[in-house]
Amino acid sequence: MLSLFVFAGTAFSADGWARYLNPRYGYGVDIPPGFSPVSESDNSDGGTSRSADGQAELAVWGANLLNDTLPSDVESRIHSSEDGGWKITYSKLTGKWASWSGERDGRIFYARAIQLCQDDQAGYFQLEYPASQRQAFDPLVDRLVKGFKHTICE
Repeated sequence: MLSLFVFAGTAFSADGWARYLNPRYGYGVDIPPGFSPVSESDNSDGGTSRSADGQAELAVWGANLLNDTLPSDVESRIHSSEDGGWKITYSKLTGKWASWSGERDGRIFYARAIQLCQDDQAGYFQLEYPASQRQAFDPLVDRLVKGFKHTICE
């Protein structure tokens, strides 16, 4: 039996995972056990959560695509990561979602983008962690991807 407890926009499950829900953009993402609650940004588009040891950070946010499609927005984000010194090691883009990851200075990031219910909006998460902890974080990334969904569609 799965038990859920709700506290200020975050649902906690019996397996230690929490669920962050963003009402402004209408997406939800699972927060791994041992991570802090999401510290909401001033504009309510998302926020950040950190591992207990402070070595990993999960950022979540929603965005208006304005004149871009999701794939072109993600391509721009990938180029920005490369400009920031990240070596992109994986990327897959579709019309409705995208995933990409990279490495730099002994760190890994994994990012995911999803089309939200409004065609001009997208949800994103990015998890950054030490490369030395890849094996521990791979299953967390899998769960984050599976649980990252839009929550309100008409």
